[in-house]
Amino acid sequence: MATPPVVVRSTDSLWRAMDRFTATGLHFLVVLDDQDAVMGLLEDRAVAAEWVGDALRMHRTTVARLLASQSARAASIHRLTPVDQAACALLRQQAEALPVIGDNGRVAGVVTSMDLLRAMVAAEAAVGGRRDSRAPEAVGR
Repeated sequence: MATPPVVVRSTDSLWRAMDRFTATGLHFLVVLDDQDAVMGLLEDRAVAAEWVGDALRMHRTTVARLLASQSARAASIHRLTPVDQAACALLRQQAEALPVIGDNGRVAGVVTSMDLLRAMVAAEAAVGGRRDSRAPEAVGR
């Protein structure tokens, strides 16, 4: 899980979002509304596609408008969600990443499909390739 989360506001311009992507090298940014509620994830490739279409429009278009046009998923998982359940959530959402919510109800990070693959491989290696009855690891401890 990537922590701390890098966020943009729904009212931010796509130009600002592109600036955040460039500065951090991340592929996903958490989009928050004015009450700090998670609206969804913004993907770098969606913003890049807008750049190619009309770079000047990036100053006028808000993150919220792009999310609405992408029919963005606002699904999220809790930080104690077991890895296997988090993987199922990604599959259900047909997503590559999901926001992770902490105990305080605020965004705590972002979990990607690669994070979950790494966790599953590490868990399998830890038990010597054998399944056991231990509880699955949580997404974000």
